[in-house]
Amino acid sequence: MKKALLLLIALILGLGLKAQTSLTQAVDFTATDVHGTEINLFDILDNGQAVLIDFFFTTCSPCQQAVPKLVESYTAMGCNMHDVFYMEIATGDSEAACLNWVNNYGVEYPTISGVAGGSGICNQYSITSYPTVILIMPNHEIVIKDLYPIPSAQTVISALEAQGLQQHDCSVEDIAPDFTGTDLDGNEINLYDILDNGQAVLINFFLYGDEYSENIMGDMTEAYHLYGCNDQDVFFMEITPNGHDAECQAWVEEFGVDYPTISRDGGGNTIAQAIPVGYYPTIMLIRPDHTFANRDIYPPTLEYIVEAMNGEGYMQYPCYEETLTFSTDTIEVNWRELTWITVYNNTAQDAVVDTIISYFLCYTLDGTSFFSTLRPMEFTIPQGESIELGLYCDAVSKDIFWDDVTLVGNFPDASFVAGVNLPWSWSVEENADSFTVFPNPANESLTLKGDDLGIVRIYNTLGQKMDEFEANGSEFRINTSGYGNGVYFVKVNETTLRFVISH
Repeated sequence: MKKALLLLIALILGLGLKAQTSLTQAVDFTATDVHGTEINLFDILDNGQAVLIDFFFTTCSPCQQAVPKLVESYTAMGCNMHDVFYMEIATGDSEAACLNWVNNYGVEYPTISGVAGGSGICNQYSITSYPTVILIMPNHEIVIKDLYPIPSAQTVISALEAQGLQQHDCSVEDIAPDFTGTDLDGNEINLYDILDNGQAVLINFFLYGDEYSENIMGDMTEAYHLYGCNDQDVFFMEITPNGHDAECQAWVEEFGVDYPTISRDGGGNTIAQAIPVGYYPTIMLIRPDHTFANRDIYPPTLEYIVEAMNGEGYMQYPCYEETLTFSTDTIEVNWRELTWITVYNNTAQDAVVDTIISYFLCYTLDGTSFFSTLRPMEFTIPQGESIELGLYCDAVSKDIFWDDVTLVGNFPDASFVAGVNLPWSWSVEENADSFTVFPNPANESLTLKGDDLGIVRIYNTLGQKMDEFEANGSEFRINTSGYGNGVYFVKVNETTLRFVISH
């Protein structure tokens, strides 16, 4: 039998039957492909392109045999930038299965998995045999209901040419399509306006929430500063098909982005389809004459961005501002919750950061945690880079602590203020202790020494009482071998002291 049939009755009776869609006119659909781009059928058709759809499933042997020919014909027909737009739609398959399929067969056009809507679309089009390849013209008419068999790429190309669709080159010399989008500040960004003004344009197409897109952001912002902050040869921007305005605003603040960001709300998804973009992140460099200098700077690192710029003769014009900035100026640190901020060194030199944090406020730098004291701690942020600073409070107090992180160097100082709001109201008597504890940190035992100890109570950092003892005399030893590692508090009369268990 020529194809994989999903219905048992078709498997038994359908030998020699030609499976095809029963529709003559296209039915609209909207779905998100495995790379996060939203695909709307009628938007593509109404933009003047025909649409070729390959209906498949990943374990289908005939589908596996057909897809290399379809991929080859996709390249011959212009890589979705000209007369025809390719996509494939799976039935039943998961996102992971489709991503594996895409990687195995080098599919660069949109792939919609079964769980992302593909199964429903297959039902809409009455597809019962796989693969089924159809062609829809811009007037929404289905002119090829089932292109099969597909012995070669030329079979597909000839069928498309018979409908008046022409072959086109996919080289990087192709003209970039114009677009207009709105950035997060409400500014209208028109590609050709920037290019016609004599600047090249570098675009970072990214996915919000994607770790690979996040990993390159340090290099992207560094390149932006190296090449003149959009005032020289190259204009930087970033575009996402899936992040909305609020999400992109958080992205901009997290990564210190100073160039235009076009979200999905600003037209990002439409632009990504028009280019088109197949993978994320993708960094494109477009010359002032509207041609692509590089469709995909890969790997997307600062080294390769600089190499691409050098290849076009674009000069570096470093534009670092003499400032240190925080991702936010003031926060409230919730008790026993780690709150992160980012410190950016947008200066032309390494920055020495001197932290001065009040008692009981802890912090984390690059994954290493420190218990704060009144003693300052210095560390260095290299020029153009940033560090993550995590603030954490496990104090017991009725007050709100205001804590400053002070930055010092050969540039104006900056400071950060954290308000620590605690849930319960004991007071730690640091200067009027009626007893002492040792050793601290403790391992197997903790000794209390003082006058008339009386009732001794042990609490954890949640304020829950762990133990209670009656101590006679001026010295009392507590067995701590059963306590877990962490911070605890011992209360005698009205005095509370902090101790740490470390086994």
